[in-house]
Amino acid sequence: MRTTRAPLAILVLLLAGLLGGCFLLSNRPPEALFDVVYDTVPTDPMVVVLDASPSTDPNGDAIVAYSWVFGDDVTILTPPDFTTQVATAAVAVPTLVVRYPVEGTYSLTLVVRDEQGASSSPFSRTITLPNVSVDPMP
Repeated sequence: MRTTRAPLAILVLLLAGLLGGCFLLSNRPPEALFDVVYDTVPTDPMVVVLDASPSTDPNGDAIVAYSWVFGDDVTILTPPDFTTQVATAAVAVPTLVVRYPVEGTYSLTLVVRDEQGASSSPFSRTITLPNVSVDPMP
């Protein structure tokens, strides 16, 4: 009588995947996204909130690092451990409050890293400060 080893092989593969992470499915990189919230300080139109909480990870891993590239010097107001002007910032929180030095158009880039060490592709946006909203004509 002939026995088949296929069920045993499948069981071994399933156990290996559960115990050590599935080697058949690699860790896919997260996706970096961010929103810009304007007019957060009524007396200072150069302050904006950069919110990277829309960033996601297709594997469900936590995003543990947010690396911002501002392109021009900005002052990071929050988190408070950044008190000097910087062109880049790497933080563990998804939200930054920043103040730009002068009116103009700025480029922002974000890269996020998940808890498995995978990094996203850079996500970039351009913003114009101050953000002037124009009421539509009646």
